[in-house]
Amino acid sequence: MKKLLFILFSLFLMQASFDAYSINENESENSMSSKTDRYFRYVYDQIKFSNKKLNFDAFSKAYYGYLNLIEEGKLRPGALLTVCDFNLSSNQKRMWVIDLKNKKILFNTLVAHGQGTGEEYAEAFSNTPDSHQSSLGFYLTGETYEGNNGNSLKLLGVDGSFNSNAYDRAIVIHGAEYVCDEYARANKRIGRSHGCPALPVEVAPKVIDKIKNGHCLFIYHSSKQYFASSHWINSRLKSLPEEANRMDLKMPVKNNPRYVASAAEINSSTPMTEVSNQACTKDNKLDECQDMVSGGDKQNYKVEVKTILIKKADLPKKELNNTEKISTTSSSK
Repeated sequence: MKKLLFILFSLFLMQASFDAYSINENESENSMSSKTDRYFRYVYDQIKFSNKKLNFDAFSKAYYGYLNLIEEGKLRPGALLTVCDFNLSSNQKRMWVIDLKNKKILFNTLVAHGQGTGEEYAEAFSNTPDSHQSSLGFYLTGETYEGNNGNSLKLLGVDGSFNSNAYDRAIVIHGAEYVCDEYARANKRIGRSHGCPALPVEVAPKVIDKIKNGHCLFIYHSSKQYFASSHWINSRLKSLPEEANRMDLKMPVKNNPRYVASAAEINSSTPMTEVSNQACTKDNKLDECQDMVSGGDKQNYKVEVKTILIKKADLPKKELNNTEKISTTSSSK
């Protein structure tokens, strides 16, 4: 009987340990997921979009796969990220070339989809030769060559069955005269390719020269099948760039999740004023400068951020003498 009880107790402890491990693992994953979401939003908000903004979902999917490609050694850190949002009308500038390091857009331009993919909007995608359809997913850019469409850029599909035949299908980036506003006005859409992401002839050489030899291209569309199956979208990120550990310190206070209001702010009968994002300069009066460190940072870094200045003219003579004595004693130490 004792032996049976011992076995049951051991099994109970093993199950409890397993449950605790599972809870900790889930909490860790949830924490990582929350940090990833915040970091992606932080990067997106930092990018200087000159005209039309890239859809955030398109950006976040592209950046997620981009980081996974770097983790698996297929893409070098600092590579440019090019995103084609094929949810948009072909009459819109739906290709963005993004310099993630400097948070800026290098190009935003028209881009064609394949003849078999749709008319004005992209609707069908394929990895099949001679389908004349565009292929979704992640690509690495290769070398350039002179083809029937002039200077062209080879693409290597790295997203499994979604675009693995891109190289053999001669899916490349090239310029085409049918990719322009004039063609769209006459035909209610820009022209279509045999599956290539074709660009305006005046833009293509500049884009190709910038993104050739080892950069990342992502062709996006809200396809449930793609998002359910893509390796790069579904693989768990093991880590984030070092910048993610510093993002809370760079966020404006009103957007900072680590900001904790002080008791004075909570109990004050006057409305809280928005903290200025501009640092105090030598031209500002000291008493007009505002506290630039969040409550959370005070707790985490044990920084005392407010200094009370005692003006000699405001103190009675007796207190003034005490203050001078304290100052003298402090300085002698």
